[in-house]
Amino acid sequence: MSVVPRLGSSRALARLDALIASATDPHEIACRRAERAALLARHGRLDEASAEIAALKSLPASPRVAPWIALAEGLAAYFSELDTSAREQVQAAYDGSAATRQGSLHALAAAWLAHFDYVRHDTPNMVRHLAQALQLAGADEHAARARASLVAALGFHHAGRDDLAAPWYRSVRQHATAEGDDATLSALMHNMAWLRGNHAREAAVFGGADPAAVQQALLGAESTERFDAGLGTASLQSLVPVLRAQILVVLGRHDEALALYGECVPLALEEGLARMEGCFRADIAWCRLQLGDPDAARREALRAQACLGEEMDIDDRACAHGRLAMLYATLGDEAAAARHRREAERDLAVHRAAQAELLDALQRGLTGLAPR
Repeated sequence: MSVVPRLGSSRALARLDALIASATDPHEIACRRAERAALLARHGRLDEASAEIAALKSLPASPRVAPWIALAEGLAAYFSELDTSAREQVQAAYDGSAATRQGSLHALAAAWLAHFDYVRHDTPNMVRHLAQALQLAGADEHAARARASLVAALGFHHAGRDDLAAPWYRSVRQHATAEGDDATLSALMHNMAWLRGNHAREAAVFGGADPAAVQQALLGAESTERFDAGLGTASLQSLVPVLRAQILVVLGRHDEALALYGECVPLALEEGLARMEGCFRADIAWCRLQLGDPDAARREALRAQACLGEEMDIDDRACAHGRLAMLYATLGDEAAAARHRREAERDLAVHRAAQAELLDALQRGLTGLAPR
């Protein structure tokens, strides 16, 4: 799906434009311009963000402005290809804001570091940065509190505790709405839908999916797509179609899933989701088999197997192996089915242990830091 950005309707952008227009201190103007560039990057306006960052870097160096530019650079890099090497720039923003005593920026950078730590499965640093962001950010520092609350919500949700995630999700919505930050509201919807979809996929492969939960996951994905279309978000356009395709497989709508995968997989690989190719190929193979083409299913299964490396997230790899075990069992190749079943069970056990570790770390690390 191609959307035409309409970021001009963003309240967060309007607020920044007003601050820039009314400011008289050149350093304050530059800081707000860098903040605006970061917002453009989060909406997928990467060319505009990059041009603004380049313009700011051409100005005389300022210790106060440099951390804001570093944050904008990091977010622009991340939202172009989900490249977590962007963490280095965010770390520079974190260090620079501490050195220049910019408390609000330091809290915001800590929250973004927690986000990157979550993506990289670095639980100790995620919890440390998350607790720091929540301790530093005042009640009205909405950007930092919204991002930190989102990381906490995702952590609890990923750990299988939707009940503990719920108040943090409410906090995200509260602070993002107060900030007028549609990009964070979009991220909230994306991540809730993605985790629900992952849980539905996992249940379908390993224990039988709850039809109501699967339908809720699909509705969440479709709502996210409509929200982004209305907002004009231009970044990472493959995420929701990929999610919808995964859920359609669980629902048994194999022809629709296969068509959608055909449309979105090439873009997904370009946008930084290459680590998930094994999942995509395993699903495609299953769809081919269910639609009566066992030869094509075997070919696609071999392509999937070639992608099941250590770079995959452990839960994705478990589900891909589980799907291939189902496929080979259906084809009557019990040796291949047993091999994939063993791999799936091993990876699932590792995933379950990581969930328990994450839950324990969050509960201990966030003691006394309730969402607000």
